[in-house]
Amino acid sequence: MELNELNIAKSLILIILIVFLLDTGLSSAHRMFIGQRMTLDLYANYDDGSPVANATVKLYQDDKLFAENTTDEMGRFTMVLPGKGTGKWHYEIVGGGHTEKGYINVNNSPPVQSAKDKDGR
Repeated sequence: MELNELNIAKSLILIILIVFLLDTGLSSAHRMFIGQRMTLDLYANYDDGSPVANATVKLYQDDKLFAENTTDEMGRFTMVLPGKGTGKWHYEIVGGGHTEKGYINVNNSPPVQSAKDKDGR
């Protein structure tokens, strides 16, 4: 092989090697995304077990009214929370002369481990 042909062969091998390395790096560099959707299901019943149909439900996120609707004939109210559902939520259900309130805090922080959890005891 002449010197010129040898240089061309080396250049080709180098180019192929660079393309291979770049392609491998790009194809193996990927991320995984996890979808999260929070659905709130509330059931309103009287103490005798009968459903509180058509009760007014007010849902607040971070102390601002987010939604207002009514329970169905089974006393159920369902709503998909926006985004990942994070925030400080509270609800108020009014029906049949009664008012009930509840509070829900949703965050994406990892749970705090107690000393017992860390030691495995």
